[in-house]
Amino acid sequence: MDSATWETGEAVFLETTAAAERVFGLPETIEFIDGVCQDKTLLSSTYVWDEFRRTFLYDTIICHTVFVNSLERQEDFATALKRLPRFYELRYKPRKLRRALDVIARLHETPFESLEEAIQRLDNEIRYRLERLFFKGLQNPILDGAGCRMTAKSPMETPPPVSGKYGTFKLPSKCSKKERPGCGIISFWKERRADLEAVANMKIPSGIKNVRTELEEFRKAAQAILKGKTIEAYGARCYAKMADIIICLECPPGIPIVTSNKKHYRPLCQTLRRPDPICFQP
Repeated sequence: MDSATWETGEAVFLETTAAAERVFGLPETIEFIDGVCQDKTLLSSTYVWDEFRRTFLYDTIICHTVFVNSLERQEDFATALKRLPRFYELRYKPRKLRRALDVIARLHETPFESLEEAIQRLDNEIRYRLERLFFKGLQNPILDGAGCRMTAKSPMETPPPVSGKYGTFKLPSKCSKKERPGCGIISFWKERRADLEAVANMKIPSGIKNVRTELEEFRKAAQAILKGKTIEAYGARCYAKMADIIICLECPPGIPIVTSNKKHYRPLCQTLRRPDPICFQP
């Protein structure tokens, strides 16, 4: 963790939803986040950056792939859009489809004339622009409490089969249960055993059933790690069950987290003795 400290009111920490909405959000959402961030030091972490890449960069790659496939069929942009919800990675997954449509909406910020131009813009976003937009205004280097290395450092490009055509991209996952990852997650939990115990004994508020179930899963995962089941600390379990807890703990004490996910962060921040998060509706 970075050794710098910030006074209350000096800084805010951008969780993954806030980092993404700064790029893909509706105008009123972006205006709210900009207002919260005004005159503040903006903090985030490698874990948030990897989550952003695993979701929005990955979705941009999917859109690029669908568009390249449509171009090879000599289709127009409208037909490419029709194919997007049918792509196997998005089919029957409303949350992923919504993110992909957020990516496509960015193409309309300035008019374009063809499907090929849309592909060129997505290509630029994958290679350069999304990283620049994520890091815009953030204090660098970003915090690195868990040392997350969830995804490959750079997307892998598959060359086109024919010269002059477009290649596609992949973003390999670097984290699975098959082998212990090259991050600091095991030592992260050893150093924060007291916080892990707090989550393992968390009082779950009454309310919507799904939220209770999700918080119970967080609690079970914390209990498993405390029992020495370190395999529960990485792979899908890490980013599906422990991600919000990790982000809470990567955020320096006394600094509020900016998030749209109040259902998780309010009870977690209370449990971990953190300030109430600054929440917004995306």
